[in-house]
Amino acid sequence: MANFRLQISALTVLLGFLSPTWALALEETLISYAGPSITFLPAEVARQRGFFREQNLDVKLLLTRTEVDRAALASGSIYYSLRAGSTFVSAARGLPVRIVFLGTTKPFWGLVVRPEIKAVSELKGKSMAVPGLLGSQQISAKFILKQNGLDPDRDVTYRIVDTGTRIAAMLSGSVDCAMMDYGEAYRAKKVGLKFLLNAADYHGLLAGGLGVNNGKLRDQPDQVKRVITGLLQALRYMRENPEGTQQVMMNWLKLDREMAADIYQMAINNYTRNGMVEDAMLNSLVTTMLAEAGIKGVAPSQLTDFTLLQQALK
Repeated sequence: MANFRLQISALTVLLGFLSPTWALALEETLISYAGPSITFLPAEVARQRGFFREQNLDVKLLLTRTEVDRAALASGSIYYSLRAGSTFVSAARGLPVRIVFLGTTKPFWGLVVRPEIKAVSELKGKSMAVPGLLGSQQISAKFILKQNGLDPDRDVTYRIVDTGTRIAAMLSGSVDCAMMDYGEAYRAKKVGLKFLLNAADYHGLLAGGLGVNNGKLRDQPDQVKRVITGLLQALRYMRENPEGTQQVMMNWLKLDREMAADIYQMAINNYTRNGMVEDAMLNSLVTTMLAEAGIKGVAPSQLTDFTLLQQALK
């Protein structure tokens, strides 16, 4: 009995030294995304630097296509998505989802073309690779094509090609151009393809953020708030620690040090500072995005719920 009491006392002392967060079992949390991309970097920084774990979350990023993501988020098969663009579209169509955090204000990709193509106008009759229909990259592509005098719905054929396989698709000739995030675009340049333009020079876009199923938002607001808190910590870390952020980029996006440094400088000001944007910018960008998806007359305020974000910022 004395030995038993001694063991219990020793265990109590040991647990006393452990943080309450680490003493508890981590909550496994699945978050859908389109694949490793600079757009979704805050979530990976939060994972690699332990910010989600500090919130008692074991976050796993689940690779899905846009159409699958949209259906799964609405049905509750998954509860979180990093795709802000498609979540805005889903919410505007009346599906039970909301945007609760905004990570970006500009796109993090460019238009990559085969080497013989010299201008956007030459894409008439060509095929373009995008990760999903009515996702952020296709909406971005349509905006750029329209600004360059093309009919984005008739002059270009869109083909769904997964992130990470578009370079091979272009080299094989199965597509003529592609919207690629900065990391993939830099790799494309190294194998002889052409980075024709940076989408961030053409328009703003709310591509990365956090979309949540309404049921999760209603039933487990504490968990949603902790996911948001982890993302906020990541945004702060990314601005205060460029070298550590670039190391995450090198590991996750398979970049060399020079590419990571260049892309960091190009991208860092495309992220929000606190998960929010001004109302005027929100209204303008969301209205434009929904118009490209054929949706009109929906107020952006109906598609968002920043209550938990505001609490996390206090």
